[in-house]
Amino acid sequence: MSRVRRGIAIVVLLALTLPAGAAAQDGLDQTCALTLTKFDPATVNVAYPDDSAQYYSGAYQLAPGTRIRIHGRFPHSRYMSFNVYDAAQRPLDGLSDLRIAPDPGSANPFLDGADRTREDGRDYTVFIETGPAPPPEQRAPNTLYTGTGQNGAPNLQGTFIYRIYIPDSGRDDTGGVGLPTATIEPEGSEGGGEPSPCAAVEKPKASGVNEAVAGQAAPDRPATSQSGPPKWRKFVNLLSAISVNVTGSPTVGPADLDQLGGSGGFLSNLDNAYVSAPIDRSAGQVVVTRFRAPTFPDTRPPAERMPSGQLRYWSICENDPSTQRFVACVNDDRAVLGADGFATYVISTPGQRPANAKRECGVNWLAWGPNSRGVVIYRHMLPAAGFAQAIQHAKPDKERETMGDYLPESAYTDKGAFEKAGCAAAPAGAERTVVAQRRRSCASRRLIRVRVRAARLVTVRAGSRVRRVRVRSGRALVDLRGLRAGRYRVRITAGKRVLARRAYRTCAK
Repeated sequence: MSRVRRGIAIVVLLALTLPAGAAAQDGLDQTCALTLTKFDPATVNVAYPDDSAQYYSGAYQLAPGTRIRIHGRFPHSRYMSFNVYDAAQRPLDGLSDLRIAPDPGSANPFLDGADRTREDGRDYTVFIETGPAPPPEQRAPNTLYTGTGQNGAPNLQGTFIYRIYIPDSGRDDTGGVGLPTATIEPEGSEGGGEPSPCAAVEKPKASGVNEAVAGQAAPDRPATSQSGPPKWRKFVNLLSAISVNVTGSPTVGPADLDQLGGSGGFLSNLDNAYVSAPIDRSAGQVVVTRFRAPTFPDTRPPAERMPSGQLRYWSICENDPSTQRFVACVNDDRAVLGADGFATYVISTPGQRPANAKRECGVNWLAWGPNSRGVVIYRHMLPAAGFAQAIQHAKPDKERETMGDYLPESAYTDKGAFEKAGCAAAPAGAERTVVAQRRRSCASRRLIRVRVRAARLVTVRAGSRVRRVRVRSGRALVDLRGLRAGRYRVRITAGKRVLARRAYRTCAK
């Protein structure tokens, strides 16, 4: 089993205030984001978070004519971003790592093929300006905007969130660079960035409360109006999502909540798009889900160069809708896939877990929460330009037309029905063939061709084996013959460029 690292979600409230009418001055005191109360992740597990993300939140109240300057260092991680929200916690603007220009003398390690290993030259400066965002061609670089309220005046108070996903192995939750420093300054000033004083602050430890919740059980509710398999739908806004989870429809009478509820959700990340499915134990004790898994840049263990993939990140989480708590998540680099590239997930209570719902059988298991109802959330982050099947491109209620078999399909079954297929196959149960006969997750193939672009002669590293391979018809041959049965990380390079990364499990002969 591959090493599992559970991210720790941390929310820290940072008050950045200037009294109304106060004179803005150069050199205002910097405020470290961790000088105030640190919250236990189990306590702040709300708003449907992801367990692979680290969240640092600042609440601001600005005087007219001021802005926030944030200076930091690019973390050693898969992803980072800033999002700004209004006082109702609705997303207003976002800035992903790809859009952050480095400070002079530094480099952005998140660009495709960029050097991720350098310790120096990782500085950046980001600004939060009040008022509406200008057209894209007129936006100031590295700047987020707070927008305007219903009265047309600029939003002067709200929240911003700094997110980090998948710190490199051996790095702390900040990606080994500490936290950024936030400073209030006059609009248009030329304040420089200083090193963050937050780097040495000790991180909190998880208490295990969330794990205890996952192991609880509550009595099943009486049968509901839900019928048929769970239905996956693209998230539009919080109002329509609640309506869909309760009634199965985004409309209430004549009201179309997709239109009336706006876009985005409570503290949602603008780089993510979501589909979700409500589940109910009154319809079945075991939920089986299957979908084609997108490729992603595997940066853990650390990659020397930033890899590419169809998505920057994807994950599936089972959530308790009454508390918005994630009960369990399994993201891309922790998921086991079949040789056909599909992922199979089983959701059940610990007592109803099928014996073959385990990684050795090619199945990812998620614990059902303490309530009989749940909601399963599937995330896509920052799709590549050529990945047309991303959730970002789908329309509500027409997801299959866009996503094809990248859209999850789920079915209800029971423990015994799932176990009948044994370890070699993961059946769908009585419902359709959505998760019907599947291949072994342990591929017995020893010759595997991997698509490679823009190279003729590459180096293939599989375990301790290193070979030079000529690319033919856009594919390089990965030869696993002669290697012992086990899991191998394969890296294909051309010079210093990493062209592809894969993980394969070979079976004993």
